[in-house]
Amino acid sequence: MINDMKRLLFFVSLWLIIAPVVYSQETLADRLKKHVYTLADDSLAGRKAGTEFTRKAADYIAAQWEEIGITPLVGESYFMPVKENKYRNLVGIIEGNHPVLKDEYIIVGAHYDHIGSKTKDGETVIYNGADDNASGTAAITEIGRMLKEIQSTLFRSVILIAFDAEELGLIGSNEFTNNPPFPIKNVKLMLSIDMVGWYKASGYLKYSGSGTIKNGKQLILDSRFIPEGLHVEIQDFERRSGTDTHGFAMKGIPTLHVTTGMKSPYHKPEDDAELIDYEGMTLVVKHLTNLIRAISTDEDFRSSGKIAATHKPPSRVYFGISANLGSNYHHYTAGALNGKSAGAYGAGLMAGINMGTLAIRPEVYYDFIQARHPAGNISTHGVTVPLNLLLQTPSSSSAGAAIFAGPYYSYKFSGKQGNASIDFENLFQREEIGINWGAELRVSPIRLIFSNRTALTNFTRTKNDDGAHVRNRTFYMTLSYVF
Repeated sequence: MINDMKRLLFFVSLWLIIAPVVYSQETLADRLKKHVYTLADDSLAGRKAGTEFTRKAADYIAAQWEEIGITPLVGESYFMPVKENKYRNLVGIIEGNHPVLKDEYIIVGAHYDHIGSKTKDGETVIYNGADDNASGTAAITEIGRMLKEIQSTLFRSVILIAFDAEELGLIGSNEFTNNPPFPIKNVKLMLSIDMVGWYKASGYLKYSGSGTIKNGKQLILDSRFIPEGLHVEIQDFERRSGTDTHGFAMKGIPTLHVTTGMKSPYHKPEDDAELIDYEGMTLVVKHLTNLIRAISTDEDFRSSGKIAATHKPPSRVYFGISANLGSNYHHYTAGALNGKSAGAYGAGLMAGINMGTLAIRPEVYYDFIQARHPAGNISTHGVTVPLNLLLQTPSSSSAGAAIFAGPYYSYKFSGKQGNASIDFENLFQREEIGINWGAELRVSPIRLIFSNRTALTNFTRTKNDDGAHVRNRTFYMTLSYVF
């Protein structure tokens, strides 16, 4: 018994001696790999927001941050509820040491949710999202570890945020920007780390948004901060609003979207942990850590005052040009039959007044409409002025849809029936009043509009032999460009 106790004490003592050595031999790549394999494991079923699986992922992230020693931003918990606690952001802080600049913040964020699983042919297919975005979540965790080790050198404070429900429409990040626990103007830079696990395949680490920072190009490409073997590219401004920078940029905050691109199996079940380039990720994390530390200690760091076009709040008043292509036919007010359609086209100008989910849009355009007629096909040249009321998805979004309706007035200044000029004095009306209605899709600055123009006034002055007047019915597909 005594010998057994001695052997036990020997092995415990030996482990206490070698454990720190074993831990110290764990490389950055090892830790990144551990995080990605954990978050992208089948047991988390693709981390769909609002499920028990994102809860488990969040608990894992919280445990890692606690082990590192990162301080919760608010209270004693990293968790900040989103949408009445349906989702959860995790928020921690590494405080700076400058008497003034410590109250300014650099936010380093990554979404940790993905798209979950689907059933195909009776089998469950899991979308593990290793690159999207277990890689980004692992990266901010290890950036936090490295910054914590050099916390005494930081001036500005660094806030880490693991966002929930990004895949459902940037819900977590928008919640934070709309309800921040401090004045949002204190955020001097926001970085969204989104898909950084395929460096070897893409051949670059890209920073989009360098133009939002004064001297951003020189700062990001400073060779002192770039580890050997890493190729860094920059893009002045983001060209789309598909990552968590969006809500911050809309508040006028400089933002950087950091990524190794779209080479990975984006939103496919093949996006698994074994395909991630962990050596490449170590270079990414080292560069980000160096860059964040440099920005934290740069007393002259500031915004350029410029923002991406995709992040500009929509103007209350807008103007645009449009081109119409469609068809027109004659509706007979009596009888069971209508005339046959013929081509129509036009071009003109539009304006709009945005009021959130409502908008008013007057237009003016030239149009040429035709219709088949027993006495000879009819064509007219005219000017049409619609005034539409729109019910739209929020105008603050660069993409959306709307339905609309409103009156229109049309004046026909010339026309032909067959080869002869139209008799507007005796047979046809120059003026037309009716209802214009339809729907549109927008992806800023382009709008695709489908409209129906229904005349309420007669085109003919007298009834035909069947006792019917003729009224125009016009359909247009319109492509508009809004300035």
